[in-house]
Parts: sequence; structure tokens; C-alpha cells
Amino acid sequence: MLGCSLSITGFLLVFAGGAAMGADEPSDVDVTKEAAKAEYVRLTQEIEKLASRNAWAGVERTYLAILETGVAPSFSDHVAGAQSARVVGDTALTHRRLSAATELQEDSDVMDWLWEIDSNYGKVYLVCDLNPKNPMALTAGAMPFDPAMASSVRYAVAQVSEGCLFDGFLPKGSYTFGPKDFSVVPRIQSVRLDFRNLNGSKKSKKPKK
Repeated sequence: MLGCSLSITGFLLVFAGGAAMGADEPSDVDVTKEAAKAEYVRLTQEIEKLASRNAWAGVERTYLAILETGVAPSFSDHVAGAQSARVVGDTALTHRRLSAATELQEDSDVMDWLWEIDSNYGKVYLVCDLNPKNPMALTAGAMPFDPAMASSVRYAVAQVSEGCLFDGFLPKGSYTFGPKDFSVVPRIQSVRLDFRNLNGSKKSKKPKK
């Protein structure tokens, strides 16, 4: 009986030891998190190198890849993403990424950049129906000399041309959207023009005899 008790005790000790070892092993969730962190570190190094070479298309792809890791981007990640968005001309996206950066760290250059956007751009929403036979266009009264502003105008024009929808920022100035002239006045007003069903006509009712 004593030998049997010792055998049982030994089995319990081995079982407990194995259970303890199993508890120390990383779970699938931990492994996934570690893999995401490792990928994030690699991507942050890559985005820094790409930004130093002004390879903004690569910066944009890498910034989006950072977001997909699920690891919160750093201040410098957001700023690099803002720079790539500015090159494309998406000023609204630039503003959002700069705002995200300021939530992590106060920086005079970023604050000045946000102030420059708020002081020289206005919020604009333009929408219409796609009509290949009679497309509606966005045109600027005068193209800005500033490269970033000019890029912003070209981006908006392309958005309207491709999808008949633009929801973003335009530099101050005069524009024409379809049959309507409008002005962008920073900090004063936003512009919203909805020309969907513009050419739709309601059947007139015949007068009663």
C-alpha cells in the first residue's frame, strides 16, 4: 500500500509540474500581440527611412500597414502620414492625422501646420449624379501658386470627376461646381452643394377639364 501511495503521489507531482509548465506557455493571443508589435517596430523603421527619402507613396502604404497591426501609431507615424496625405492633396486627411498627432504630443510645428490649414482652407461637400454623357465638373477660378494648395484643388477636381463626390477641404478662393459658383471662406462658413437628381423632372399634372 505504501508503494502504491508513493506512486500516486509521484504521479500527482508530475501532473502538477506539467500543469505549471503549461501555464507559463504563451497563449495564442499573446503570440499574436507579440507578432503585431514586432511587425509594428519593423514598419516604423521602414516609414522613417521612406520619409527621409521623400518616398511619400511608400510612406502612405506603410502608414496604412501600421494601422492594420492594431498597435497605436506614434506621434512621428501620424506626422509622416500627414505629410503623405498632403502630397496627394487630401487636406482633410492631413488635418485628421495632424490632430491625432497632437493628442499624443504637443509640437509647435504641427500646431502651426493645423493653424495654416484652418486659416487658408474651408470645408466643402460636393455631390452629384454620375452622368458620362453630361458630366458635372469642379473648376477653380484661379489655381493657387502654393504647391500644397494647388495639389488640394487637383485632388478635389479628380474626386468629382471620378465619383461625383468630394468631402474635404479646399483653399480659399472662387470655384464653380456644375451650374453653381461658390466661394470658400476659411473659418466663416462651410459649403454644401447637392446636385443629385438635378436633371430629374416630375411629370406635370394635366389640368382637369
